[in-house]
Amino acid sequence: MSTRSRKLWMWVLGTLAVLLGVGAFGVALWQVPWWMDAKHLDDIEPAQATAITGVRTALLALGAGGLAAVGVIYTHRTLHQNREGQVTDRYTKAIGQIASDKPVEQLGGIYALERIMRDSVKDHATIVEVLAAFVREHAPAPVPISAQDRMRLARQRLRTGAPIANTPSGRTADNADRRPTEPVQAALTVLARRPRDRDEPFQLDLARTDLRGVEMANGYLKGAKLYGARLEGAKLGGAHLEGATLSGAHLEWADLDRAHLERAKLYGAHLEKVTLRGAHLEEAILSGAHLERAILGRAHLEKATLFGAHLEEASLSEAHLEEASLSRAHLKEADLGGAHLKEVDLGGANLEKARDLTVEQLMSARPTQTTVLPAHFAVNAKVVARIAAVMREEQPY
Repeated sequence: MSTRSRKLWMWVLGTLAVLLGVGAFGVALWQVPWWMDAKHLDDIEPAQATAITGVRTALLALGAGGLAAVGVIYTHRTLHQNREGQVTDRYTKAIGQIASDKPVEQLGGIYALERIMRDSVKDHATIVEVLAAFVREHAPAPVPISAQDRMRLARQRLRTGAPIANTPSGRTADNADRRPTEPVQAALTVLARRPRDRDEPFQLDLARTDLRGVEMANGYLKGAKLYGARLEGAKLGGAHLEGATLSGAHLEWADLDRAHLERAKLYGAHLEKVTLRGAHLEEAILSGAHLERAILGRAHLEKATLFGAHLEEASLSEAHLEEASLSRAHLKEADLGGAHLKEVDLGGANLEKARDLTVEQLMSARPTQTTVLPAHFAVNAKVVARIAAVMREEQPY
């Protein structure tokens, strides 16, 4: 007999026992006085009989109510235990399914875990960690190839005559078209749409995973660990990545339009040709990040740190950079048309050949003597005066 059947029989027998107990108590309360002293009770007056009957009825009701309360408590406890047992059975079965090497069974286990997660708040955190571990195990980031191995592969290709298909950035062309396996995508989809109103005493750990081409638009990845992850070509439009750690991650060609990356850590991240239109990057850390040819039109970068960031040929049209740090940033040939540069630190920044840059923008920013400006701005009287004023503020003595 299974655990579930045994618990069901225990519940049935317990309920019958309670009902029999209530019946026995009622019979005893009603008949015992007559059994013990019938000769005296036969001679009582009608008024006395009525009083005795009323008291007896009240006691019977009180006893029945007490037993009923005990029965309700017992029944509730039994049902709760049964439900917990069912959840445990479902969880065990789902874990067995995702441990399978068959994709169909893995999918069944993943979606079974999602249903358990939604039904059971207590199991929410455990299931999130299980699914994250599944992704880490089945989609680890490829180990970087050493220079020696690259030379060996190149010589092998030359000997065999195999084509060497490289992108302009030097990465293999299949990065843009690569997709995760169906079970990995399913696990990520479940994680991205998990309930947002529950406490999670951990950060979602997807560090050093291979998520190239993943689709998680509008997904919930707040505070996630994604450092070293491969996310080339990922569909992350509107995703919630507030406070996420993406240092050293590869997001080339990724779609991050309208994504929420407030206070995200993106230092050293590869964001070449990424689209970040209207994205929220307030107070994000992008020091040393690679944003060559990135599209940041109307993005919000207020108070962001872009120290030494590479923004060559990037589009920053109408972007909000108020109070951001672009110190030593590389903005050669970047499009700054309509960008909001109020109080932006441009110390040491390279703005050579920057497009659509205006005197008004430089007057609102904080250029210094170390800022590399287009030739015609370097001799502009207003710009020169602004640089002098900034230098006096920074070095009052």
